[in-house]
Amino acid sequence: MKFSLDTPIFNKTNQIADILGAGFLWLLCSVPVITIGPATAALYYTIVKVVRRNRETVIKSFFHSFKSNLKQGILFTIFYLLYGAAIGFYILAALEGGIQMNPYGICTFGIILACPFLFTLMYIFPVLSRFQAGVLRQFQYALHMSVRHFPSTVLLMLLLAVTGLLIYFVPFLMAILPGFYAYLASFFIERIFKKYLVKEREKYKDPTDLPWYLE
Repeated sequence: MKFSLDTPIFNKTNQIADILGAGFLWLLCSVPVITIGPATAALYYTIVKVVRRNRETVIKSFFHSFKSNLKQGILFTIFYLLYGAAIGFYILAALEGGIQMNPYGICTFGIILACPFLFTLMYIFPVLSRFQAGVLRQFQYALHMSVRHFPSTVLLMLLLAVTGLLIYFVPFLMAILPGFYAYLASFFIERIFKKYLVKEREKYKDPTDLPWYLE
């Protein structure tokens, strides 16, 4: 009798190990802060390619994506940090009464200011990991997807909020949860991505020839 490691329990254990490994690499590469963007794109890329499509290894996939998206990822990181800071200053000024506007106007402008930030944040780094385009074009992709697939956007925001709260109350989960967040989020995002890759998929007559991102 031959001993086989190809069992459901072993495969699931290996999958969990890959998720944890990808999450650890994300945490390690996010330490400089300015590299959070390319690290997040690499995390998503690795989760889908290695964990869900069973291709390559965590280290090889992660650093391939990280290097490929480093420049644009840093630009997005700076943009979202500044954007988030602007929202934070606005909220602080509103709470301290520093904005001369009625409460309804303050709330309305705050929503208008925050929505593009919150909506696109759910998609921008997965988009960066998958589509080759300029910075503005990728932002447009993320904004379009977030609005067109609004129910999924809301669920992704809730998932991110829960993940953030858990990490806030139990800080050591920072080393565990990012990979699992990316894994769960990928089920929503990959379903959306497939709708924009129909023509690309039609180029392949034989399903066995499909690249991993079209499976």
